Amino acid sequence: MKPSDFQKTVMCRFDSCLKKTVFGVVKDYYKELKKNQAEAIPFCELPDIIIDKVAIWDTYKTDYTTFNICGHDIYVYDDELAKVIKQLSDRYRENVLMYYFLDMSDTEIARLQNISRSGVFQNRHYALKQMKKSLEEEH
Repeated sequence: MKPSDFQKTVMCRFDSCLKKTVFGVVKDYYKELKKNQAEAIPFCELPDIIIDKVAIWDTYKTDYTTFNICGHDIYVYDDELAKVIKQLSDRYRENVLMYYFLDMSDTEIARLQNISRSGVFQNRHYALKQMKKSLEEEH
């Protein structure tokens, strides 16, 4: 069945309308693209402070040392610090980690270690002296 002249006219009008619409969309797209390129800043020219805000840093088990204290995993990212913490005795290590990483008070640590509160302070003081001495020897 052949299309009538009317149907051909309708098809031509539709085809023309469709082409105009597509042409307009493409034109708008290129116009917007050109506008964005004019306003865009190359990534290499962004300041470090902005890159740090948008950057995502992956962490791997090799990036930190893990200590398990009171059922909590404590991650130490500084290799030198982790090394000197490992050199401490278990009691001193627990004392330092509980105080500085778990924000526990001397009273709470004393209760867990079954020693006096002043003993906790003395142990931590001695542990910090040992750590400082170890760090100084390395440098």
